Amino acid sequence: MPQTRNISKDAALEGMHEQPEEISNQARGHKANLSNPNTSKESKENSKQVLEDLGGEEAFYGKQEGNSK
Repeated sequence: MPQTRNISKDAALEGMHEQPEEISNQARGHKANLSNPNTSKESKENSKQVLEDLGGEEAFYGKQEGNSK
């Protein structure tokens, strides 16, 4: 019989959304929403606020100072 770990789902996912790659993915999605002509004004305003909350241009993984490619 295989052993199972007793970890709650929330505990296993804790911190998942704090990774730089995940923050960058969220920022990309909201930036795409801003340029999509088929989204509502309210949706664009929400995406603009979320982008600001994520850190603006600094939210994009790989755009930090000293990481030029």
